[in-house]
Amino acid sequence: MAALGKLSAMDVTFPSQALLSVFPVNSFHAGVSMDSLPVSIVAAISLFPYFLFSLAFFVLGKFVFDWSTPHIDDQAELSERDNPAFALIFLGYMLGLAFAMAGSLSSLGPDPVVNLADIAVSGLGAIILLRLGMILGERLVLPGISFSREIVEDRNLGAGFAFAGLFLANGLVIGGVMAGRSDTWQDMLIDIGLYWLLGQVFLLLAWYLFRLIARFDLRKEIAEKNSAAAGLGLGGFFASVGIILEVALRGAGSDRLAEIFTASAVGLVGLLILAGARLLSATILFRGASPAKGKAAGASDSIASGAVSALASLASAVLYAALIGSQLG
Repeated sequence: MAALGKLSAMDVTFPSQALLSVFPVNSFHAGVSMDSLPVSIVAAISLFPYFLFSLAFFVLGKFVFDWSTPHIDDQAELSERDNPAFALIFLGYMLGLAFAMAGSLSSLGPDPVVNLADIAVSGLGAIILLRLGMILGERLVLPGISFSREIVEDRNLGAGFAFAGLFLANGLVIGGVMAGRSDTWQDMLIDIGLYWLLGQVFLLLAWYLFRLIARFDLRKEIAEKNSAAAGLGLGGFFASVGIILEVALRGAGSDRLAEIFTASAVGLVGLLILAGARLLSATILFRGASPAKGKAAGASDSIASGAVSALASLASAVLYAALIGSQLG
């Protein structure tokens, strides 16, 4: 979380300002003349140590994934078995980890030591929370859809899409949490845990809401029928909720009651918007998958219907998040 940046009493607009005190320039936008180009290049290069340091934690996250899933040989799944379902969840996990760590890079201050410590704490926190999110995802958010059985044994694309979207959503939630601003170290730990739990509540609500509006047995479609379309629609819905929550939680501080109220209001309205988009996608974007003709979009054997369902959710989330960001930012 960007608490350390706040403790250094320095709010900045651009992360590049973190090391610019070393150079005779104040920001990327030092001017519009051609003379400013070398300055901007130097400013960008000055961020490279932070990039390498963050990349080290990104690699560490991959090893934690391997260590915490000893029953899965990721190299064999990706190469020898060429398992597309595992490739999807691996992509969702690693991309989610990148989004999670990006939150700590959004509010760097002028002190390199403080910045590196902030990245280290946030990086470790992101890895731990994302792994916890995986556990909760299998046991609470997607109950009855076994990670090992569906992904490794059955090579179930539907489960792969669903878990990938959930992991990506978790990464976005953590990224928003890590971009918050706390007053003290103690507040930082409490804020991270509290806002992350709020995100998990909304992901659980997203599961129940999608089941409600899908008009078919979602668990049966994914776990028993291996429906890639149903999993893609659900995964897109999860990712869309993550996009909204990332904006809702970004910059959250230690005024917890107010922050929870704001994030909850944004999240609930977002869920309603996504539900509406999900229902309209069948009749406007893809009439052939109309619920009136049998199955809702995302339940048919055609991946196209699931893709359209995911498109409707993701597009709505991006637009809504942009509007919310303009007001909260």
